[in-house]
Amino acid sequence: MRKLLITLITGSALLLLPNLAWAQQGTIAGTITDQETGESLPGATVRVLEEGMGAATDAEGSFRITGVPTGEYTVEASFVGYNARQRTVTVSEGETATVNFQLQPRTQELEEVVVTGFGREQTRGEASVSVSNIDAGELTETTEYENVSDLLQGRTPGVTVRRSSGNVGAGLRFDVRGGVSLNSDGQPLIFIDGTRINQEPATGFNVGGQPTGSPLADLDPSNIESINVLKGPSATSLYGTDGTDGVVLIETKSGQQGQDLEVTYQGTLGATEKQNGYNKDIYPTAERLNAIHRQGSIQGHRVSVSGSFEQANYRLGYSHRSTESIFPTGEGERNNLSANVETRPTESFTISSRSTLAFNYYSRPQADNNIFGVLGALALDAPFGAFTERDSSAFFAIDDQQRVRRFQQSVELSYEPEALPGLSLRAQGGADISARRNDQTWPNQYQDIYLSTGGERNALDSDRRRFNADLTATYDYDVTSDISATTTAGAQLFTESDRWVSATSSRIGTDLITSIGAGTQLDDIDESVTNERSAGIIGRQQIQFFDRYSAEFAIRRDWSTRLVAGETGSFKEWYPSARASAQVGDYLPSLVDRLNLRVSWGQTGALPDLVDGEAVRFSGQSSGFGTGATIGAVGNPDLNLERVSEIEGGFDLGIANRYSFSATYYRQNTEDSIVDFEPALSTGFGNAEIPRNVGQISAWGIETSLSVTALRTEQHSVSVNANYSYRKQNVDELGGQSIFGDFQRNVIQEGYAPYTFVGPKVEGAQFADDGTYLGPKLSEESVALGNPVPDHFGGFGFSATFFNDLRVNAQAEYQLGHQAYSNTVRFLTLIGANERRNELSDQLAELEPGTDQYRQVANDLARTNPGAGTGEIDNFLQDADFLKLRSVGIQYDASDLLGSVSGTNVLRTFTLGFSASNLLTFTPYDLGPDPEVNFSGSRGVTRGQDFLTLQNPREYTFSLEVGF
Repeated sequence: MRKLLITLITGSALLLLPNLAWAQQGTIAGTITDQETGESLPGATVRVLEEGMGAATDAEGSFRITGVPTGEYTVEASFVGYNARQRTVTVSEGETATVNFQLQPRTQELEEVVVTGFGREQTRGEASVSVSNIDAGELTETTEYENVSDLLQGRTPGVTVRRSSGNVGAGLRFDVRGGVSLNSDGQPLIFIDGTRINQEPATGFNVGGQPTGSPLADLDPSNIESINVLKGPSATSLYGTDGTDGVVLIETKSGQQGQDLEVTYQGTLGATEKQNGYNKDIYPTAERLNAIHRQGSIQGHRVSVSGSFEQANYRLGYSHRSTESIFPTGEGERNNLSANVETRPTESFTISSRSTLAFNYYSRPQADNNIFGVLGALALDAPFGAFTERDSSAFFAIDDQQRVRRFQQSVELSYEPEALPGLSLRAQGGADISARRNDQTWPNQYQDIYLSTGGERNALDSDRRRFNADLTATYDYDVTSDISATTTAGAQLFTESDRWVSATSSRIGTDLITSIGAGTQLDDIDESVTNERSAGIIGRQQIQFFDRYSAEFAIRRDWSTRLVAGETGSFKEWYPSARASAQVGDYLPSLVDRLNLRVSWGQTGALPDLVDGEAVRFSGQSSGFGTGATIGAVGNPDLNLERVSEIEGGFDLGIANRYSFSATYYRQNTEDSIVDFEPALSTGFGNAEIPRNVGQISAWGIETSLSVTALRTEQHSVSVNANYSYRKQNVDELGGQSIFGDFQRNVIQEGYAPYTFVGPKVEGAQFADDGTYLGPKLSEESVALGNPVPDHFGGFGFSATFFNDLRVNAQAEYQLGHQAYSNTVRFLTLIGANERRNELSDQLAELEPGTDQYRQVANDLARTNPGAGTGEIDNFLQDADFLKLRSVGIQYDASDLLGSVSGTNVLRTFTLGFSASNLLTFTPYDLGPDPEVNFSGSRGVTRGQDFLTLQNPREYTFSLEVGF
C-alpha cells in the first residue's frame, strides 16, 4: 500500500511538471532585416546565448523561439556578410517578447574573421599581421572546383599555387612570398580542422617526372568552409620550424546551432579538354600531338545531412567524383565520407569531432622524361619514327594504378570554467593516416619493345601516420578600465612515421597471370622505415589599450629528433615575435569606416634533413659476398637550424562601407642555411657530402588587395576584387657552392634569385679566317638568363546576385616577369627536328662565306644550337607571362519559381549551375601548350621546365542541387 501511494504521488508530480515548466516559460520572436535596404534576411541565425537555444529566420525574415525560461537574456542575431548584433530581452511567464534586428552589412573584408596564429581569431580590421582568407563555403555554392588549388589561385596576395601537370591528382606547388628557406621543402604547413596533414608527395613507381600526387588532391573542395593563409615568420613564428614557408588553415563545413534538418543532393556532369594545341611551326608532329588528347568526362554526386538538436549540431556528407584525364589511360576517382559533430554538454564545455575518410583511385599515364611516354614518343617521332615504327599500343598498355585510403580525425575539447571568468582551456588532437598501394604492370607481349626479358610486375605498399596534439590555456582579463590583456600558454606535440615496402619481378611469361609471385626473376626488393617526433611550447602576451591599440609579444621553443646531436640547448631553437596595431579610423572623416595600422616582426627556422646531424649513418647492402653495411650518409654534429627573420608593416582601410584596401610591405632574411660540401679526400668518405651552415638569402615584397561593393539593393548586389603582389629575392651567401636542378638549368647561386635559369649565353657565331661558320660563340661565364618565379602576380574577380536567385562568380589570375624553359624543343633540335634551324642551315649552305648575309644567317643559326650540358639554353627559354580566366560560375535558384507554380514550398533549394575553369589563356609562351607545368613535379630546385609534360585541362561542369 505504501509503495502504491508513493507511485501515485510520483506519477502525479511528473504529470504536473510539464505544466509547471510551461507556466514558467515564454517566447522570443521578431524579424531580421538589412539596415540599409530594409530587405528581410531569410536564413539568419538567432541565439539565446545563456541557454544555447536558437532558431533560423524564415523566408520573410521572421523567427520564433519557444520554451524560453523566464528571465533576462542576451539575444544575438547573425548572418553571413553582416555584423552580428546583440540585444537584451526580458522573457515573462507565458508571454512573447518581441525583438527586431537591423543588421549592418560588413565593411568589405575588414570585418571578416581571420585566424592570426595558433588559434587566435580577429577581424581583418583588428589584425596585426597580413592574413589571406578565402570564403570557400560561399565560392563553392556558385562554382564547381576540381582541386583545392582552384580556390586559392588569383585570390591570395603573396601566394601562388599551381598544379605541376594535368594528371588527375597531380602535386601542388605553393609559393608563399617566394620562400627564402633552403632547408624546408618550400611548402607551407597545412592543417585541416586542426589536424596536421602530410603534404609531401607519396612514394611510388616512376612514370616520368611526376610524383604520385598531393594529399590535398584527396580532399573535396566543396566540403571546405574557409581557408586562412599565414604568409611569413611574423605571422607563423608560433608554429616554429614547421611554419617557415607559411601556414594554411583549412576548416570544413559543419552544422549550425538552431538549424533545422537539411538534406542536400548535388549531381554534376562535365567534361575536360586540352587548353591549347601544340604549335605547328615548332612541332613537326603537332597534328598528331593535338589529336592524341581526348575529351574526358566528369561525373560527381554529393549528399549532405545537417542540422541540430538540443545542445548539438552535426553535418554528415558523402561525395564522389570521377574525372577522366585529357590523355588516354589517365583518370581519377575520389570518394569522401565526412562527419562533423559538435556538442555542448554544459554551457562551459564544448566537444567537437571532425572526421574524413577518403577512398581514392588514380591511373597515371607514362609521361615526362620517359622513353615510353606517349607524348614523348609522338613529340620526338620526327624524323626517326620512334612512335610510328613501334606498336603504339605498347605505350598505352603500361598500367599504373594507385589506391589511396586516407583517414583524418580531429577532436577538440574546450572548457571555460564559470568559476574563473575569462579563462579558456583547449585541447585538440589530430590524426592523418594514409595507406597507398601502387601497382605497375609491363605486359609480356611487348617485351621486345620494352627491351625486357618478360612481363614485369611492380608492387608497393606505403603507410603514413601523422599525429598532433595542441594544448592551450588562454586568460582574458582587465588590467584597468582602459587596458585589457590576454595571456596564452600552450604546447604542440607531433609525431610522424613512414613505412614502405616494394618488390619487382619479371619473366612472368604470360599476361594472364598478374601476381607478382609468378615472376621467375626477382629484380628488386626494398623497404624503408622513418620515425620523427617534435614538440614546442609557446607563450604569448597581448595587451589592448582603449579598445584601439594593441601589442603582442610571443615566443616558442622547439625540440626535434632531427637535433639529437649538436647545439640542442642553445638559443637557436627559440623563436620570438612581436606585433602591434592601431585603429585610428575615428580620427579621420566619417566617410572612413576603419583604418588599422599594423607592424610585426618574427622568426622561424628550418630543420636539417633527418640524419644531417649524425656524423655517420650506415645502411645495409647485399652483394655476391653476403650482406653488410656501407656508409649511407655523412653528417655534421655541429649543425644548427636555419633561421628566417621577417619584418612586416601595412594598413587596412575601409571607406563608406563599400570599399576596402589593404597594403603590406615585408622584408625577410635567412641565415645559417644548410649547404652540402664535398669532404676532403683524406676523410675517406668518397663521394659523400657534408652539410654546413653558410647560406644567406634576402627578400622583400609588397602585397595589396582591393574590394569594392559596386551595387547593393534589396534584390541585387555586385562586388569586384583585385590584388597585386611584387617580390624580389637574392642569394647573398652560399659558401661558393651552387645547387643545380635537373639538366642543370635552374640554380641556387650567390648573386642570383633562387631557381634562376643560368648558362653560357650565345653571343653569336664564330668564323674561320676565310669567313666560314665554325659554331656558336659563348660567353666566357654563365649568366642569369631568366627566372621561373614571377616578379608580379595577382588576380581580379567579380561576383553578383540578381533578383536574389541568380548568382555569378568569375576569377582571373595573372603572373608576369618570369620565364619557362622547354626541354622538349631542345630535344627536338638535338634530333634534327627544329624546322627553323634546318631552314637556316640550308640557307647558309647556299650563301658565300664572308658576306654580310652569310654572317647574319650564321649568327641566327648559332642561336638555335641546342648545345650540351649547361650550354645555350637561352634559345629555348621564353617569357611565360600569362593571364588566365581561372573560373566562371553561374547558379540559378528556381525554388521560389517552383513554389509559386506548385503552390507549395517543399524544396528548400532547387538550383541549376554551370562552371568552367581555365576557360581562357593569354600568354606569349608558345614552346608548349601550357606555361605553368613542371616536368619534375611540385618539389625540388627544378622549376618552370616543360619536358613532354601533360598540360592542365580546361573543365566544364553542369550541376543540379536539390535541398529539403
